[in-house]
Amino acid sequence: MGFRIRKTFQVLPGVRLTVSKSGIGYSVGVRGARLTRTARGQVIGTVGIPGTGMSYVKTLRGSKKAPRKTAPAQRAAAAEVAAPEVEGIPAPPEPALFAPRAEKRLYRALISDPDPAAIAEIGADYPEWAPLCDTLDGLLAYRDEDFDRAEEALAAAFDSGRDAARHPFIRRYAPYASVELELAPGVEVMLPISREAVGLTLAELYQYSDRLGLAIETVEQLEPTFSAAVSLAELYSEAGHHDEVVDMTNGLTAESDGHALLLVLRGRALRELDYFEAAREALKQVVNKRTIDVEIRLRALLERANTYLAENKPGYARKDLERILAEDAGYPGLAEALKELNG
Repeated sequence: MGFRIRKTFQVLPGVRLTVSKSGIGYSVGVRGARLTRTARGQVIGTVGIPGTGMSYVKTLRGSKKAPRKTAPAQRAAAAEVAAPEVEGIPAPPEPALFAPRAEKRLYRALISDPDPAAIAEIGADYPEWAPLCDTLDGLLAYRDEDFDRAEEALAAAFDSGRDAARHPFIRRYAPYASVELELAPGVEVMLPISREAVGLTLAELYQYSDRLGLAIETVEQLEPTFSAAVSLAELYSEAGHHDEVVDMTNGLTAESDGHALLLVLRGRALRELDYFEAAREALKQVVNKRTIDVEIRLRALLERANTYLAENKPGYARKDLERILAEDAGYPGLAEALKELNG
């Protein structure tokens, strides 16, 4: 609620929307965080602190071809530890001699002698540092696939109302710290380690465990940025809140991949509301724009084919499905649509 995307909306500095078949790569040198769900339905998170020698990449949810309830430990996951040499990114300074004890302890636990287990202890010993420690503890627990602990810590950080991006510790010692996550199939976003990053990560955990109501409630509390709006539109779509999707995407044009994804969600919502011609008009903008990334364009073709099927126009549906088949025979949802067409 309160989110409305205008065609003139520009992505904020430090926010990048990209689409990739292969998922995410390690990000460094950009102050922010990324939340990623690939076009195949895979959810991947990365936590990185350039200059500290740490980077992490973990799979949260596997391909949609696998059961949704597959245990995290049974899914493919990758982790790497590296100390990248990045020109222009200085190593973090050391705490001053008379720096607060909590600051020195957190620096040691996070940077000089990494000990993730100590971060929660620091938050317990110094309550004023608890929101920051909960943020870091939650993200590192997410890295380690300890999703219960991640949810508990991130929920506490979010409920505090505090923004880690404004904490002097982050500004001084980890200004380039990053988390990468995908907001919706085919769209990745980079954000600072902040209340927004915490909220979007927490929403992903809620969504993964089929608590869409909590996921939506969490994202609705965030500032109405482009990344939050993309996440919210995708959640609304999955929850069947089609009126909300239509309302928040009025006036959009396919000026970027992120806007194109929102138009795809708009087309799906209009179809579900039985506004078939309007649905096709929204999807047409994406299908006909060759500069749009192939993953989003194929998704638009699939949604338009499903719209034609709902209108009982199998000939038109077949043309769109065959276009997808020619480019990617394994595209998610294609087999089901072909089965319905031929059934």
